[in-house]
Amino acid sequence: MRLNRVSELIHNSPNCQNIDGAGVSVHFQEIMDLDDGTFEAVPGSDFVITRVAYRDNSSKYYINDRSSNFTEVTKNLKGKGVDLDNNRFLILQGEVEQISLMKPKAQGSQDEGFLEYLEDIIGTSKYAQKIDESYQELESLNEKRSGVVQMVKLAEKERDGLEDGKNEAETYMLKELSLLKWQQQATKLAHEDTSAKMLDLQENITSLEENLNNDREKIQIETGQQTIKELRKAIQDSKKKYERHNKENETLCANFKEKEEKASLVQENYEETQKMIDEHKAVLDKAKSEYCNMKKTVYELRAWKDKAEFELEAMKKKSKDLKFEWKAYKDKLDKLQTALIKHMDQIQKDLVESEKVQATLADEHLNSCCDLQRAIETAALLEAQMKEMNPNLDSISEYQRKVSLYNEKVEDLSIITKQRDDIKRQYDELRKKRHVTFLFIFYGCMLCNI
Repeated sequence: MRLNRVSELIHNSPNCQNIDGAGVSVHFQEIMDLDDGTFEAVPGSDFVITRVAYRDNSSKYYINDRSSNFTEVTKNLKGKGVDLDNNRFLILQGEVEQISLMKPKAQGSQDEGFLEYLEDIIGTSKYAQKIDESYQELESLNEKRSGVVQMVKLAEKERDGLEDGKNEAETYMLKELSLLKWQQQATKLAHEDTSAKMLDLQENITSLEENLNNDREKIQIETGQQTIKELRKAIQDSKKKYERHNKENETLCANFKEKEEKASLVQENYEETQKMIDEHKAVLDKAKSEYCNMKKTVYELRAWKDKAEFELEAMKKKSKDLKFEWKAYKDKLDKLQTALIKHMDQIQKDLVESEKVQATLADEHLNSCCDLQRAIETAALLEAQMKEMNPNLDSISEYQRKVSLYNEKVEDLSIITKQRDDIKRQYDELRKKRHVTFLFIFYGCMLCNI
């Protein structure tokens, strides 16, 4: 205000004298600007501030006709966003000269130029710091953008350089997938063939066990019974080994199923990787990671192949051990046959001695006519010898009968042993054929991939 006292604001004229006071009311209301240039008042946001000056230079403030004070009025106005610190609507006469002497722009942070003065009047000075910060942030972002653009260009060059590697990797994965399919087919065929042959072998073993059980009741010779016990034990061992091989076969089947699932998973991963490469070429690093995982899976499959070959060698070794055991049993049988032959030779010798005794008896009977006393003594001696020989002759006859029965059983045992050898030979030929077929298919696939 240009006046020094508020009482001077009271109107004074010849027509209106001695007025006690004067008041000014300012109406405020919040509005919302619309897109068409008009505005809309916010309901319940209007209020009126009144100041009344009196002759005694005092004044009172009112908010909506309610008595108030200067502090509450300023707090209320500042709460509504009214700037009371800067004079934005009035330039006094004494300030005109000061404004005319201002520099266009401040030279330092402590100076104030005409630009800063105008910004302070229009209220844009509060944005100066934000503008500087935004400018600095813009420069920082431009530097980052330049670095990112450079990295993108380098990544594009690297991507173009890896395109051949990607194509080579895709070709390699397709070949690996083809190899897995061929290995799956070969293993499946070998498994089916082996299962059928094993069923036949099981039937033959069952038949042999039945024949052996039937023959066991007929064999009474002690050495023959011991041989049958040994053969039975050998058959039981063979049966256990067969069951163990069957379990190993089931384990191999389970491993095959697991590898088949891994092959399916590799196929799915390959299809997903191909789709991601087609749709998102920018994420080449992720594709490379998945390629490494697939390569690891391929190494695992190769390790499984080596393990399968190792197990195959172990089975060959077990088959060789079985051959050695069979040879040991055959040596025992040869020893028994040799002992039997020696025993038969001893029996033949006993028979020859018996015939010699009878011949001696005949000769001495002819000579008895010359010497009766000698003949009587000789007859008594021969009679005693005959009494001693009769039990031996009966025993020899019984033993010959038992030997004949034993020879028949040995012949039956030889037939059974021959059948067992034929079955074992067929089993070895089957394994050899299966192994040759597997190697043929496997190396055929490797040659195709090469």
